[in-house]
Amino acid sequence: MGLSRDELLRALAAIARRRDEPEAVLDCPRCGATGLALADRSARPHAEWYHLACPACGLNETVHIPLGPPAAGGFD
Repeated sequence: MGLSRDELLRALAAIARRRDEPEAVLDCPRCGATGLALADRSARPHAEWYHLACPACGLNETVHIPLGPPAAGGFD
């Protein structure tokens, strides 16, 4: 089914919270229940991938966040 725009915004907020507080209990972006499982399956430096699963509503989604190409350096 995919995430709606609002659900995606809530999912991104949960991902940001996990970065700030690795032990935080997260809420599901779909149903709001606590206990969202969030797994970081990123392939840095190319992309960030997060798997979200909620035991309460059955949410089972992956969020892809593309990262920019590596910056060229060494040229003045």
